[in-house]
Amino acid sequence: MRFPCKTLLAGLGLAVLTVMLSAAEVPAKVVIWKLDDLTAGEKRRVAPGFKRVADWADQNKSVVTFGIICESLSKPGADDVAWIKQHAIENGGRVEFWLHGWDHKAWEENGVRVSEFKGTSLEQQTKHFKDSCEIFAKTTGVTLHVFGAPYNQFDANTAAAMDAVPELTIWMYGAKGDKKRTVLTHSIDMEIATGKVSYDAFMKAYQAKVPPALLVMQGHCGMWDDKSFTDFTKIAAFLAQEGWVTKTCGQFVGK
Repeated sequence: MRFPCKTLLAGLGLAVLTVMLSAAEVPAKVVIWKLDDLTAGEKRRVAPGFKRVADWADQNKSVVTFGIICESLSKPGADDVAWIKQHAIENGGRVEFWLHGWDHKAWEENGVRVSEFKGTSLEQQTKHFKDSCEIFAKTTGVTLHVFGAPYNQFDANTAAAMDAVPELTIWMYGAKGDKKRTVLTHSIDMEIATGKVSYDAFMKAYQAKVPPALLVMQGHCGMWDDKSFTDFTKIAAFLAQEGWVTKTCGQFVGK
């Protein structure tokens, strides 16, 4: 009679172990704050909104990601470069800096809208990737690993151009078919217009569409007024209550 009991207990133990393993394999719900358009030049200084969000991250023991337009570092502001170094996650800070292009320009050619990484040559895109990553590393001592295109626009040349900088291993809102980098896709928005956060609009979208296990939330905090900043903090608090864990891109992919 002992053997069936042992068999039963062993079976129960296996069942419990299976449940524990299954629970461990369930990925945490992760939110990444993708905040665009940081500049740090003599004339194009770090906007107060970025400093406000960085302070919020410090106070809440959270992390954020800031996309830098690297042409601004051609004539860097010494105080702003020091600020980047202090807040870089590589130096113990709470900000992951990522490449948001060299100049973030858009224009029209023959009635067609062209932007930095859409409609431009492979040579130009390659140069912009290389120049951006080189000047950021030279100025700050930090290596960029993440890219997010200006206007989230890119074309068939972009992935090939990015190959010139193998350190860029993560692409936010990138080409889904890219095999060489981790692509983090768009899901729902917190801004109803560029630089205007709406807690109510976010909640409506959140409740209407069950989010995936990853939320990459785009914003332009350099443009936020007090209401937009407050709505951002309300969204962050709500997601934390819902069990979402805030990470950088590098933390999410394990780099």
